[in-house]
Amino acid sequence: MKVIRLACLLLLIPLAMGAVAYQRVQVQDPYMDMHTGPGRGFPAVQIVERGEWVEILMRKTDWFKVRTENGKEGWVVRSQMEKTLTGAGVRKNFRDVLMDDYLNRRLEVGFAAGRFDGDPSLSVRSSYRFNNFIVGEINLSQVSGAFSSSRIVDLSLQIAPYSDNRFSPYFNLGFGHFKNEPKAPLVNALDTSATTAVVGVGLRVYLTRRFIVRADFKNYVVMIDTDRNEEFQQWLTGFSFFF
Repeated sequence: MKVIRLACLLLLIPLAMGAVAYQRVQVQDPYMDMHTGPGRGFPAVQIVERGEWVEILMRKTDWFKVRTENGKEGWVVRSQMEKTLTGAGVRKNFRDVLMDDYLNRRLEVGFAAGRFDGDPSLSVRSSYRFNNFIVGEINLSQVSGAFSSSRIVDLSLQIAPYSDNRFSPYFNLGFGHFKNEPKAPLVNALDTSATTAVVGVGLRVYLTRRFIVRADFKNYVVMIDTDRNEEFQQWLTGFSFFF
């Protein structure tokens, strides 16, 4: 009997965990139209009067499926839903669906072009968003100068205190590797291979759908040997898309 009771409890746990607590809002318009489907082409077959409460069941673009207190279900357009009040008595705000996708992103890849210590550079990068404020990124840059070419690989953490905005500035802190190869005309020039530390700032701007534009400034400290460090600055502008 104990085994049977335990099995029943184990079956009830997922059911209890699966219970959904839907958000409730109060109608403030004189009435709210409920359509049979998510679109203007679907007929409005019933209304909800001012002061009544509805539960938000799901969303499709700018349409919300709701359920009234007496169990009737239908679809309401976003413009009417935004005039409802929450349980706290404040106006309900429904963020744009595309913006929600941006805020919930995880993986981001992109490319950029700019200048590294005055020479043209191209970069590709990939980043992973750990939480609302911290992003880890790997960046690979190729620099083509008049007398040498360089490759820079760096790993960094981005701290974004305003990550829930369309315009999101961030701070960059990381390390990497710098390799410089002189071109053939230079006599007695040696390759340079060294560890780097990098700090910087940047701005991420959400455009639309899955596209982002970014601008970055980075300051590299190249630790050539124990007695010699060199500093280089890099400016980059480019595009990214996210998943």
